[in-house]
Amino acid sequence: MKSLLSSGVCIAAIIAARVAIAVPAVAGADTIKIGAILPLTGYSASNGKNMNDGLQLAVDEINKRGGVNGSKIELLVEDSKSDPPAGVAAFNRIEAARQPSCYVSYLSSVGMALAPLAEERQVVLVGLVTSATDFTKGREWVFRYWPLNQAYIPPLFRILEDLKVKKLGIFYQNDEFGREQQQLMAKQSTSAGGTVASESVELKDTDFRSKIAQLKDREAIYVACLGDVLLGALKQLKEVGYRGSILTAGGAANPALFARPELDGVYIAAPIIHNPNYLYAREASAKFEAAYKKPFDLWAASGSDFITLLTGLLEDRKVSRQAIRDVLAGGFEYSGVFGHLRVRPGEHDMTFLFYPTQLVNGSLKYR
Repeated sequence: MKSLLSSGVCIAAIIAARVAIAVPAVAGADTIKIGAILPLTGYSASNGKNMNDGLQLAVDEINKRGGVNGSKIELLVEDSKSDPPAGVAAFNRIEAARQPSCYVSYLSSVGMALAPLAEERQVVLVGLVTSATDFTKGREWVFRYWPLNQAYIPPLFRILEDLKVKKLGIFYQNDEFGREQQQLMAKQSTSAGGTVASESVELKDTDFRSKIAQLKDREAIYVACLGDVLLGALKQLKEVGYRGSILTAGGAANPALFARPELDGVYIAAPIIHNPNYLYAREASAKFEAAYKKPFDLWAASGSDFITLLTGLLEDRKVSRQAIRDVLAGGFEYSGVFGHLRVRPGEHDMTFLFYPTQLVNGSLKYR
């Protein structure tokens, strides 16, 4: 059973959120509206759809039990189209029509565009699978449920050390995520005495062969890309016969992709959710797969786990925009599908660990 503590005191409400006893809703209770700005089209559409399913699964389960303090939860989903300006337009549509209690979003580029709007409107924005370091920096209403960009580097660099790599290539997408990954990994590698060569691609690009050719002499290539760009890069690296080691940040940690030949042998910084010995994740995975007939991945996990965390914190509280900000900023401990979180009062980053893994014959092996 998950545990949730706030200011050192256990919140019994999380137990209520986990038991299968229905609680009747309070008549006339207001709906708790959560705006969700997700990439349902564009280069990260498949990940965004899985996150939407994870969010909805948790919302449906909580509503079946009576909601939160008798109030049902309603998701207000808009498509960011994997594009920051479209994400801003989606935020403005939801805000003008419904004024939800809080928002969640996915993609660092979209989150960075939304953060100033959340501050202006004094509404909580939580970035799911949003790793850009500056996303929460200096902001009162912006939170993150995902490790920062630098969290990928230690497990990946441990792999590079094990492989004795001194000549590293970095192939990255030209956005907030890719640029920061390039800078962090390049700094780590050069500090350890290695050399680095880097090539960037735009999100609209589909042919990467000329850029890959510039990195062909590297002992390993770190692919700091997401979604369709990541898959295209991995496929074309195999097609051109690149013989070095290939690493990526975590976008390939998707069970639906594990059997694809272009991913075989790739090293990944992955969360613990795919470890079959981790019981919390195994239970959540079984529920998701029964409901949606597809594998449970980190995007679905992020959505479902955050809803469980938030609704547990809100039990026995009057829900408002300010109350959500206060409860997230108040400090708590939580054990969920990504492991144990300890968030100190005033912190806006709810983070956990990544682990070095490798895809071998269609299975993710933790090293």
